[in-house]
Amino acid sequence: MQKTTEYNKLISFKHLIILTIPIFFELLLQIIVGYSDQIMISSDQDAVTAITNTNTIVNVFIIAFQVFSMGAIILIGHYKGAKNYDKEKSVYSVAFVLSTGIGILISIILLCFSQYFFKWIHLDPTCMDKGLTYIRIVGGCLFLQAILTTISAFLKSNSYMKDSTIINAVVNVLNIIGNFILIPHLGIMGVAISSVVSRGIGVVIISIVFLKRVKVNIFLHPFKDFHKSTLKKILSIGGPSGGEALSYNASQILILFVVNSLGNKGVVNIKSYASMFAMISYMFTSAISQAMQVVIGELLGMGKVEESKKKIYQTLLVSVVTTIVISVILFFISDYAYGLFGIKDKELLYIGKMVLLIEIALELGRAFNIVFVRALQTSGDIAFPTILSVIFCWGVAVLGSYLLGGKDVWLNLGLIGVWIAMALDECIRAVIFFIRFKSGAWERKLIL
Repeated sequence: MQKTTEYNKLISFKHLIILTIPIFFELLLQIIVGYSDQIMISSDQDAVTAITNTNTIVNVFIIAFQVFSMGAIILIGHYKGAKNYDKEKSVYSVAFVLSTGIGILISIILLCFSQYFFKWIHLDPTCMDKGLTYIRIVGGCLFLQAILTTISAFLKSNSYMKDSTIINAVVNVLNIIGNFILIPHLGIMGVAISSVVSRGIGVVIISIVFLKRVKVNIFLHPFKDFHKSTLKKILSIGGPSGGEALSYNASQILILFVVNSLGNKGVVNIKSYASMFAMISYMFTSAISQAMQVVIGELLGMGKVEESKKKIYQTLLVSVVTTIVISVILFFISDYAYGLFGIKDKELLYIGKMVLLIEIALELGRAFNIVFVRALQTSGDIAFPTILSVIFCWGVAVLGSYLLGGKDVWLNLGLIGVWIAMALDECIRAVIFFIRFKSGAWERKLIL
């Protein structure tokens, strides 16, 4: 009876949406806070450029944390479906120890070598001091984000989406309050301090909630349930998945290098704002696909393959519709949207509008990619999406950005050329992933 009730809950669309809504608001809050730093200091465009470049570098390293959280979400879902609670406990221990250790190592790297990263991507020299101030504070404490990301994944895997959302809301509100207090006195340093302090408070709160909800003490005895077999499984799942995300974010550094080489800070900032609007466009897709992973992870653990397929197609349909609607709206209100960040120059507004027109096609492709990649990863078909994404990310998005948007290179379309290249990457991969999923090859790679 209990199994039937659990099964009926998993296959219902209502349950998928219930899981999606908290994740959606959590992502929304992350975007608001991630860009509130730039909004609240937008009167200083050098600071905006510094933060944009810093975030691009930091996002590459954050992928290391997502390797363990991605592997944890998938494995916890499978073990829950299979009722294997001993292995489930081991996942918490391994993912926490590894992500925290990697987080500390990355914090040290960013603290010591940030100047070399900025020189490599050709950050405007006038922004260098502000960039170093920001990255050394935020990057030097990035281990806090590692802990937040990992424990948040644990809560989501146990369907405690609301708890994770509320905690992120608290962190975000604290960050904004800190910005209001510190920016007038400390400028970009105040933005960095506010981010770090709010994350630190968030770590304390989410750790307490995890202990109360999941009742697995990974803090006093982190190595108690640490098993090498679990580590291998997390790495075999999360490694390639993280490799794909790492490749994407590394490619964004190269694309930023192309944009920085155009020698126009206004265009660099337009890229930053357009990227934010893009995140708004695919935010719901990201949320519902994460919820889908939790659901199909348990379904596949029960051996329910056909039901998992239906859930994936259901997720895809909702994702495509919402993504296109939001992208079209953003295109039509682009002048107003960019104006919120102090962009008044007509040439920059035109570039921004053309970018958002191309963004409609880009987001259609991205909706397919996000849903199918997460579905394939959850089933155990890890290598194919990773290899394909790396090839197209560099062969189409990066190379195309240089050829179409690079200064004095071929068409010389600038930022518009960069966006065309990225749209081609997403759309071509979307077709291939759809064919891969329809072929059923992933069914032969199920984890359990």
